[in-house]
Amino acid sequence: MMEASVSIEYCNIWNYFPKASSLEAFLKSNFENINVQLISSGGGVFEVKFNQNLIFSKKSLNRFPEHSEIYDLIQKELK
Repeated sequence: MMEASVSIEYCNIWNYFPKASSLEAFLKSNFENINVQLISSGGGVFEVKFNQNLIFSKKSLNRFPEHSEIYDLIQKELK
């Protein structure tokens, strides 16, 4: 697999860090060569980018992602 980069921007004010951290651990355990960056933010944000492309936004879907959903989105991007 090629080197992959994921960033998870999360709202620190609403304490979304545990969700971001859990997703980070899940991704690292399921993808060999993945670099995951956690970005502390505000405003209720929870966004996941894969190689700079937004693949999930809590704001647009009004919910948090399932780990398996992010896994599937990354697999789709890798094809």
